[in-house]
Amino acid sequence: MLNPFPLVLLARGVYALMWFYVAPVIPAMLREFGVAPADAGLLPAAFIVGAAAAQLPASYLGARYGHDKVAGTGMVIFGASSALMGLAPSWGWAVGLRALGGVGAGLFFSTAGAVLVALRPNAVGSALGWYNASFNIGGFVGYYWGYVASATGWRLALAAPGVLAAALGAALLMGRGVRSRAAIKREAALFGLASFPFWGAVYAANSLTATWIHLYRHVGEDVAGAISSAAMVSGFFGGLVGGLYDRARNKLYIFLGAPLVAALAYAALPHVPLGAVPLLIFLYGASFSAYITAVYATASKTSENPAAALAVINVTNMALGLHFSYVFSWLMAAGPVGPWLLLSSLALSSAASTYVVVNRLKIY
Repeated sequence: MLNPFPLVLLARGVYALMWFYVAPVIPAMLREFGVAPADAGLLPAAFIVGAAAAQLPASYLGARYGHDKVAGTGMVIFGASSALMGLAPSWGWAVGLRALGGVGAGLFFSTAGAVLVALRPNAVGSALGWYNASFNIGGFVGYYWGYVASATGWRLALAAPGVLAAALGAALLMGRGVRSRAAIKREAALFGLASFPFWGAVYAANSLTATWIHLYRHVGEDVAGAISSAAMVSGFFGGLVGGLYDRARNKLYIFLGAPLVAALAYAALPHVPLGAVPLLIFLYGASFSAYITAVYATASKTSENPAAALAVINVTNMALGLHFSYVFSWLMAAGPVGPWLLLSSLALSSAASTYVVVNRLKIY
């Protein structure tokens, strides 16, 4: 069998690519299927619903049957459904297959992370930092997948990574079976509640910064998208950031410092020259990478089932944090400054609430 550590990281990168690669091809799909633009949101919504629904069951199944086995199953489902989207005869089929892909993604996320924790018990921060870095690398490629679709057509552009994902999933299924106790601790829920404002801020920024730059800095959509991708580039250094967590004697410096830096970057962004915007985007992206790696690592180390801890945090983040993107868009319509003050306040909120959680649990 292949070395499971790089195998999981490679699978995570392809997983992230397939999270993001649909967005650039949606216009072509709408044209081919004769679907109104108002229905475009059904495709990402179906994926998120499927992913959220599978998170907690995945942690239980992983504890019982092996986290690597469940992660492999998730990748096979995600890959096969994505490949079949390239053959979808109608919009309804595409939406249904995307929802199934979300289920596969939900089965993979927490269980694959648990495998890395088991493989690197003395360097959990570094392991999960590389896990996050792989996501950012794959997501960065996904930002530009529209160029691939322009050259090959949207059907082949969706199908090819799906085939690779299914193959990686099959390789994970050959693992030894990494198990843990099927337990969920309240500490994970507390970290989820503390982190969801910062998570929601980053989700909103990643989704809508390009639109804001296009509207208020008057540059083309392609240039705006390239500038906003600096947030993903910052995540390439996740492994190094995770190493800082492992070596830090007082974890509070990361839990508080990272969201405070992001809050300053958010607040400053609408006031700086265009040339400085990529630097601030990189800064808030790197800050979130440091913060969420610390959250994942701490929750995983204090849990008997790391997959359950990661699942609880991620489901909480998704359920409560997704909605801030709507508020960002409303504020963006009113003016250039309001949305960034919102994100700054959300980062500060996570800093304060995480401080309370860390002190309550006596994690330093």
